[in-house]
Amino acid sequence: MEWAVVIPVKGSIGKSRLDAGDARAALAVAFARDVISAARDAGSIGRVVVVTCDPAVTEGIEGIEVVDDPSAGLRAAIATGLAELEPQEPAAVILGDLPALTAEVLDAALLLAEHEERSYVPDAVATGTTLLAARRAEALRPRFGPGSAALHRRAGHAPLPIAPDSGLRIDVDELADLHLAMELGVGEHTRAVLAAASLSS
Repeated sequence: MEWAVVIPVKGSIGKSRLDAGDARAALAVAFARDVISAARDAGSIGRVVVVTCDPAVTEGIEGIEVVDDPSAGLRAAIATGLAELEPQEPAAVILGDLPALTAEVLDAALLLAEHEERSYVPDAVATGTTLLAARRAEALRPRFGPGSAALHRRAGHAPLPIAPDSGLRIDVDELADLHLAMELGVGEHTRAVLAAASLSS
């Protein structure tokens, strides 16, 4: 099964809770670039649609589609990306703050998602959502926001059995989250920013 994925990204204005000083904006962009790169390199993904207004997010990354963010919040950005897809194609929404995500982990999760009409991956504390999937794009029921894991489950999305320490579950909002991701191993874009900011240890 070949998937299309939508990745909504605020870019440098995101991650307001991340206490990383002058590196915060660059880290927000780097997280997204690592997620986009993982999605592009995943063998199970045929289309990567990035919704953003920040050109730094996608600069130099080939093999993706870029759509302007309507700047009306996360749900509107996701709806804009999903509108680019065919209703019948397998589709997923992936958030752009997963710096430890790899193509291999993403492929494994989407393989599991093939067996569910609708599915989701909760974040590490099991209250938020990092990935939402459906075998048909038109079947997706996005409910991102506070308590989204429970909302997605109630909307008919089945939780996928992904380990809590997987790079697909470690979303970074605060510095403690970043340290967890660093222990697991972050992508090249995040590593470069951390090294420049002397935050790599």
